[in-house]
Amino acid sequence: MMTMTVSCVRGFGSSPSEDSLLRLVPANAAIVAGIQDPHHDDQSGRLLIVTHNNNVDLKDWIGLVGVDDRQEVDRLIEVAMSSPRGELCEHLLLARGSFNGRRILEEAERNGGVATAYKGVRIVNLKPFAREQKEMRDTRWLTILNDNTAIFGTPITVMRALDRYVSPAEVDGRLTQRLTELKPDVNCWSVLTMPGVKLTQYLRAGVVDDAGAAAMRGVSSVTISVHYGAKERLDFALGTGDGTSAAALATAIGKRSLLLPITETPGAHLDGVSIEGNKVRGSVRVKDREFDGWLAAVYARLSPSGSREENVAQVGSAR
Repeated sequence: MMTMTVSCVRGFGSSPSEDSLLRLVPANAAIVAGIQDPHHDDQSGRLLIVTHNNNVDLKDWIGLVGVDDRQEVDRLIEVAMSSPRGELCEHLLLARGSFNGRRILEEAERNGGVATAYKGVRIVNLKPFAREQKEMRDTRWLTILNDNTAIFGTPITVMRALDRYVSPAEVDGRLTQRLTELKPDVNCWSVLTMPGVKLTQYLRAGVVDDAGAAAMRGVSSVTISVHYGAKERLDFALGTGDGTSAAALATAIGKRSLLLPITETPGAHLDGVSIEGNKVRGSVRVKDREFDGWLAAVYARLSPSGSREENVAQVGSAR
């Protein structure tokens, strides 16, 4: 879980499920998170549940495209998935906008990248940057498609994204189902499809207490989305194994927030919790300043320096 400041993101205002980038997301990804239209000029914080490597990718990608002074970004999606290399070890960034692809790739090569290709698409193979040897040890590929789509991530994720690009592949059905359940006015969202037991293993100490962790172990999927406005609205949907588990979880959430303790923030209001089959849904409303304060407090509690660059997930740090 992390916050982001992405001032270059400007959106179309359409539903997340209509994003054309989604077709490039590899099937069966464990985490998919995206940023949509902010609709709020004063709000810079974004709540995304991603891995540490996703955070590093974003910072590096901003540096790589910085050579293009006319680049604009409309949408951004981050992906984490498992492979034979390990759980959630693969990471991918997708961005839609306007880019000078030739200039970006040439500059990346001049700075040490190695030119290669995959299925006729120009690729720059990048070793970890010297400044982040303790954070990132993965080789990553960078490509720009038609000056409007950037793909940056570990080789296996970029290959899978390009496989989908050159084929008539549709958006992964499981991801489509999750996204169509989102309200069309959300500005950022995170979809996690993994057993709760694994999810709790990856959260840093202090994010949830023992009772919250115990409840989350029975969860099979998590969807979090935020709409920014005069009052922020945080929507959540938690998948469980059966109706009985869903009812128990709904009761627990009604008493206190087990997933995100934002309901403890002054002025926050839990709109109510509903049960739909095996899924628990609900929304929390809170004023924008209180929401920003809550995000800042999370990082102050988890990081000795209180840095907003910290991540509450343990996944992906170089070892």
